[in-house]
Amino acid sequence: MIVELLKKMRVIFRPASPENGKPDLLDPVQALRAGYHDLCRLAEQIQSHAERAPYPHVANRLRQIASEKRISAGSLREKILHLGGTAEEPKLDLKSGKNHWERMVRDLEDQKALETDLSERAFRLVEQAPEISDFLRGVVAAQLPHKEALLDLIARADPQADQS
Repeated sequence: MIVELLKKMRVIFRPASPENGKPDLLDPVQALRAGYHDLCRLAEQIQSHAERAPYPHVANRLRQIASEKRISAGSLREKILHLGGTAEEPKLDLKSGKNHWERMVRDLEDQKALETDLSERAFRLVEQAPEISDFLRGVVAAQLPHKEALLDLIARADPQADQS
């Protein structure tokens, strides 16, 4: 856990350079648009997994998470439009798994990646666009309960079950 955190921090705090693929400046609208696309994709992925969940209470919780992600995505979309950008509907490349447990593990991995990406964008915008940086940090904060909920659902799921 600590090693993983240190690796993430190293990536976040590494100076921007052409060698590591990060430009010196990040366009605020592009940062918001990337977050919007990531949130929309994960919301739809979790929704599709809810439709295949083996128990109603699990399906309901997954639907709730997907709905909350759509609300966050909507706030990103509004901010993009307010800044004069466009927020076209993203191409959705949904990921899955062979059973319910694998699908939720995939959702958790994608959730962690989403939080990391949003946090990194917020950090990179802190001097250039502090209001957008704060906004993105708020979006990250809204996502944190989803990671805990997915961890709880995974802990209760049976990885050996052959459920579709």
